Amino acid sequence: REGRVVMREMTELNTGARIVVRLEGHAFYYPVSDVLRLFTGAIPREEEGRVVCDAASILPGREELFSEDGVLTILSRVSEEWVETVVEEDRKVPEAGKDRDGEVISIQSAPQISISRKDMDLPVNREVKRQLYFLLSRILKMSFPWGSLTGIRPTQVARELSSEEEMQEIYGVRSDKAHLAFLTKEREDAVLSETPSDALHVYIGIPFCPSRCSYCSFIAQEAPRKTEILPAYVDAVLMELDLVLPKITSKIETLYVGGGTPTVLPEVLFEKFMRGVLSHPEFKEVKEICVEAGRPDTITERKLAVLMELGVRRICINPQTLCDATLQRVGRKHSAKDFADAFEMARKMGFSVINTDLIAGLPGETTEEFCSSLMRIIKLRPENVTVHALSKKRRSSLSRKEVVRTEDHGTKRVEDMLSFSSQKLIEAGYKPYYMYKQKDTIGGHENIGYCLDGGECIYNVAMMSDLRSVLSFGAGGMSKRVFPNSGKENSPKGTPAAGVRIERCPCIKEPTQYITDVESMAERKIRFFQGDVHL
Repeated sequence: REGRVVMREMTELNTGARIVVRLEGHAFYYPVSDVLRLFTGAIPREEEGRVVCDAASILPGREELFSEDGVLTILSRVSEEWVETVVEEDRKVPEAGKDRDGEVISIQSAPQISISRKDMDLPVNREVKRQLYFLLSRILKMSFPWGSLTGIRPTQVARELSSEEEMQEIYGVRSDKAHLAFLTKEREDAVLSETPSDALHVYIGIPFCPSRCSYCSFIAQEAPRKTEILPAYVDAVLMELDLVLPKITSKIETLYVGGGTPTVLPEVLFEKFMRGVLSHPEFKEVKEICVEAGRPDTITERKLAVLMELGVRRICINPQTLCDATLQRVGRKHSAKDFADAFEMARKMGFSVINTDLIAGLPGETTEEFCSSLMRIIKLRPENVTVHALSKKRRSSLSRKEVVRTEDHGTKRVEDMLSFSSQKLIEAGYKPYYMYKQKDTIGGHENIGYCLDGGECIYNVAMMSDLRSVLSFGAGGMSKRVFPNSGKENSPKGTPAAGVRIERCPCIKEPTQYITDVESMAERKIRFFQGDVHL
């Protein structure tokens, strides 16, 4: 009785309850933190030999699992013979049954999972993560659509496995998501087959927007407050291109100009920028050029005319929603009509591939409003539609608490939005062709790109698959080199496809510092792409 009183007081104060995972024989802090974050929505704290995570959000109704001081302790142990995960305290464990969403949870009846190393197919870090997920799922009676697949691209796992059923059994992925992963993997592989493994894909970033959306955590800054540095930033990017491109020997397959919002640049500066970029001979024979014109309020006829003159036929116009109240609520300074007008203008001018983005789970938006937006988008027939699930991001002005509150009352809502979008887009002739997951996405869901036949964006697949090298220019860009067939062809399940090794080279994030240090950034990228180096 005293314990129940303590737990009730702790719940009312919203403090104290925590899950502690002790690590023995390994130091896989990151995978353990990922799983705790998935279940609790909180950011775990890594300490020496353990990971600690606030559990107040999942405490109600589960008080009996925690000690009187509000702790649930789990041991994650790796030895030469075994990998095991076990609840250390002697607590009551619910019988197997259904979680709160009606999903059947099937797992060992005891609060312990173990496997012999000699019988293990997965790398140890994935096995540690898998066991912790299943144990928490069992005792908390919670499950997530992608099971233990956090911080990894589902299509990568699909390449490692032989069937959808295997993905469900090993990782706890829900059947509809496993099917989606394998379906998307087939389209990804078809796109990848059209671009050589040693080809290079170029990204150029303009980290400025007309205003900052409340859900955004990118480095993008509000252009109206940074007008004085826009010309200097453009000059810096063009200088970096001048310095780096002549030193690159790999053939460039695609060019993607993103942000931020590149079209936030004033018309004269935008034209200078685009002409400067496309003056480089390295871009003369690329298969694809895509420019993000994401915010409809930045699009003008002159900017589109410049792109058309330069041979750009693929652009992104991203409303995120066509509900004006939601647009205002998240800080976007345009209306649904602005989007429709910009889309119509782009189509009339001859752009053959247009992408639009929608976000499921925006604050205050109902399922009906999201579904209405989607159907209006489908009616316009853009060649690409990308559907994102809202995620909790630390650097966004939309606080984690606000999104968690949305999640508490809206997980089923987001589920319905995503299910509706998948069904209606596929019925309308769109096919899923690339997919990725982000941390802290509401309900643990995915972001997925759909396209009509022939509308695939090669760059998106190359970037998200981690199977092609990317050279990034501009502040905040992340260049990466992919080294295929690096001697791991016989590695167990859970090793990146084909045994690839990936090296990354980050760029300065702050635009003003980037402007100052652009030459050193250029030198670093030249060294990075000229040899088998570790920076």
